[in-house]
Amino acid sequence: MVTFRRLSTLSFEEAVHLFNEGFKFYFTEIHLTVDTLIKKIANEELSPERSLVAYDGEQPVGFILNGFRTINGQKVSWNGGTGVIPDYRGKGIGKELMTASMELYKQEGINFLMLEAISENTKAIKLYEKMGYKTIDELAFFSNEALSREAFPFNGSYDVVNAFPQEAAALDFYDHFAPWQTQVQGLAGAEAVMVKAGEETVGYAVYRRIRNSEGKIENIILYQCKGKPDYHKTEDVVSCLLHAVFQPSLLDCKRMTFNFPRSNEPVCRALEDEGFVTTIEQVHMSKTI
Repeated sequence: MVTFRRLSTLSFEEAVHLFNEGFKFYFTEIHLTVDTLIKKIANEELSPERSLVAYDGEQPVGFILNGFRTINGQKVSWNGGTGVIPDYRGKGIGKELMTASMELYKQEGINFLMLEAISENTKAIKLYEKMGYKTIDELAFFSNEALSREAFPFNGSYDVVNAFPQEAAALDFYDHFAPWQTQVQGLAGAEAVMVKAGEETVGYAVYRRIRNSEGKIENIILYQCKGKPDYHKTEDVVSCLLHAVFQPSLLDCKRMTFNFPRSNEPVCRALEDEGFVTTIEQVHMSKTI
């Protein structure tokens, strides 16, 4: 008989071991240390007290990590990872974890649930669908390691303003229900840029620049990028935003997106036109309760 305990009852060392075993032989290589697990819990607002571990007797065999936020007054929970150790896969542990978590969500007064799943992981997606989740978007990790210096040309006359991510989140067209890890609440060290046409803000982007020990920018990661929906030059604004974020003049810099929605066609098209390729694809799923 499977029983459940809270993740907080495990030591960090035990939790890391279970996490790594739960994702062993997964679609992408996932391996955490104690330090990276602590950072993940903090950045993604995961709750060890409200995350579950499945036990067979005294052996932990699976887990589900739960994150919690209030977004626009709505209580939201995110499945930050469901894993089952190899010897227990195919025995219904994942379904039991999901069922137990549904009871927990109800107790917490959660209104809306979110998760992402690797597109190739059809078994997990079918389980989520059986639990009432629906796919609301497809997500892509785009990557480019040799961007042209002439990339992302634009014709309009705009003011490009550096901003805090929270300022972008205050815009009336900010995507509050973007994939969890791209929401500004969890993006420590992120930056933002806004594009203005006169006094009107017509676009924003949220991103992070990663520097080496000498201060040189080695990676640029784009989390959100959006032109104002009713503005008549959306594609031009998108090019201006991407030019500001990805800085084509920089050499030896890897550029990528993180969980970027395919439904944002102007940005996806602009990226692909400049040679960005898809490295990972996920589905974005949600459920209202």
